[in-house]
Amino acid sequence: MTRKNYTAFSVRNLQLGAGQPAVCVPLVGKNREDIKEQLDQIKAGPHDLVEWRADYLDGGTRPDNVLNMLQSIRGSLGDTALLFTFRTKPEGGNMEITLEAYRTLCLSAANSGLIDLIDVEYHIGEEILADLIPAIQSTGTGVICSCHDFQKTPGHEEILQTLCRMQSLGADITKMAVMPQSRSDVLELLLASVAMEEQYADRPFITMSMGQLGALSRLAGYLDGSAVTFAAAGRASAPGQMSADGVSSALKLLA
Repeated sequence: MTRKNYTAFSVRNLQLGAGQPAVCVPLVGKNREDIKEQLDQIKAGPHDLVEWRADYLDGGTRPDNVLNMLQSIRGSLGDTALLFTFRTKPEGGNMEITLEAYRTLCLSAANSGLIDLIDVEYHIGEEILADLIPAIQSTGTGVICSCHDFQKTPGHEEILQTLCRMQSLGADITKMAVMPQSRSDVLELLLASVAMEEQYADRPFITMSMGQLGALSRLAGYLDGSAVTFAAAGRASAPGQMSADGVSSALKLLA
């Protein structure tokens, strides 16, 4: 499928937003031993990139702990692209963090040279993001700006407006995840994604409908334009994530 209005975003050996969605597998260990075990699982199965969810790490709000662990993760992953995410509590994360500590942590991770992409949350505010996003990008790190709604699926226009607002802030990739309450909600997300790609997107974006009801959306990137799908190697980081083996096999069938 030919993407409309934008070129893919390059990260290591990946072209995000070109062809089939990339499979991203989350790393959610709470300590060094746990993370090593999960890394072994991830490397044994299909994946295109890895997302480290630092909010699962014991002491994950402290930059020194995070940078120390990043050294080990980077060394283990070799040339695999690494997405760094500290998911905050309001966005479904595992740990409380102040806004200033969140900003400091994001910049520390970006400046480390150990990550390829970083997730920053839209809810922290456009004024803060207007400074934070270019500061991260100046280190050579790509930025995904994300928004999560764990309660509902917003209407078609709200989904589009949110993705466009994140796009206007200069993020390299935008992301929106929503919770369906009905089958119609899943279709709403898919239709909004198609409209985003065909009419508004000037860079890659990621969309998904969460939970078991929304599982189909995680396989629909070839149809609706979503650049990345998240799948689990043992442990999921969000409701509705399917196994990386199953997702990879399904995407090959749909190619």
